[in-house]
Amino acid sequence: MILDYRSPNDTVFTVRNVLVKFGEGVATEVGYEAKRLGMSRALIVTDRFIATETEMPQMIKGCLERTGVEAEVFDGVSIEPVEGKVLEAIEFAASGNYDGFVGLGGGSSIDTAKMVNLYTTHPTGDLRDYIAPPTGGGKPVPGPLKPLIAIPTTAGTGSENTPVAIVDLEKEQLKVGISHPYLLPDYALLDPVLTVTLPPYYTASTGMDALLHSIEAYTSLPYYARVRPGSLEERPVYVGSNPVSDLFVEKSIELIGKYLRRAYHNPCDLEARHHMLLAAHLGGAFGNAGVHIPHALAYPIAGRNHDLPHGISVCLTAPAALEFIIPASREKLARVAQLLGEDTEGLSLEEASLMAKEAVVNLMMDVDFPSGLEEVGFTRDQVDELGEAAMKIQRLLSCSPRRVTQEDVKRIYTGSMRNW
Repeated sequence: MILDYRSPNDTVFTVRNVLVKFGEGVATEVGYEAKRLGMSRALIVTDRFIATETEMPQMIKGCLERTGVEAEVFDGVSIEPVEGKVLEAIEFAASGNYDGFVGLGGGSSIDTAKMVNLYTTHPTGDLRDYIAPPTGGGKPVPGPLKPLIAIPTTAGTGSENTPVAIVDLEKEQLKVGISHPYLLPDYALLDPVLTVTLPPYYTASTGMDALLHSIEAYTSLPYYARVRPGSLEERPVYVGSNPVSDLFVEKSIELIGKYLRRAYHNPCDLEARHHMLLAAHLGGAFGNAGVHIPHALAYPIAGRNHDLPHGISVCLTAPAALEFIIPASREKLARVAQLLGEDTEGLSLEEASLMAKEAVVNLMMDVDFPSGLEEVGFTRDQVDELGEAAMKIQRLLSCSPRRVTQEDVKRIYTGSMRNW
């Protein structure tokens, strides 16, 4: 019997999660897992800070070599995955005959490792070929990639659990994404000990990034509210909020509300580091559900200020964006407020949903975030150009639970010049 569903909306959601090992000291098991995945010659992709200020790359290299896996280190990843540096990494890897990769670091290192894997396994003439339209060609990834192990040293990006890689295009002054199921790493080793060396500034920015991943995934347009794709290949990676992603991100929001302040003010609090790394990983459920307005609006911000950490650029517009989606997300935002520790008893649903914005602002203040776009060098004169650039990120804006126009985007940018 063939079932024929006539509904114009989709009825399917995706549950896609990386295989993961979690625990103190688990990074030392990288050699065993690399060997099991068939690696014989691996490239460790990391950044200069980790390479010069910690012993992590050499430790990982040693663990690989003790199991018979040859290993080299590329440490040219920048703070954000800027196009020029990504191309350098691809060129470095192309001549190395590597049969596997290890992404060691924050989201930039892991995303760069994904792109190195993609563009060396399936070479193309232009970095933009695999990037989503309208900025890129939207070429589908033609087949599976080589094995990739992700080892995050920050608690925030969730990149180890997503089939997405982000790159900052310098000419366009815009961050864009490559999305495809083949980009999901084969394994993630989550070791809280590796996050202890993360400075407070980056603890805050990555932690708040994880929080916004979870809140945006929780409030994204539900999978059943989306139009059924014309073919299975056309179903997007970000399918919308769903019962499984909701379970993951609710726990993520709760843990961040409880432990981010502790991790920020006491970097050696291993219990807080443990729970923040778990929260960031659970927030990686956005790789199925999607993110929306704050992330879309962050890309033009980051494209004009390469030194601004991703988590900060995301959060600068978050308060205004959360207030904007209240009409479409009252129940879920009220729940966000509760998960972040706010007392909503006796409040109306409208009042309780507004408390989510206040809870996010309070957390931003407690970890010493900039007060708004003005504090990081933007002016009201730039709102028009920011708004025009953000509207190109339809891959994310289409996930918003409330339809977003260019005028809405401009109002959110204007309202984000000062958040307090």
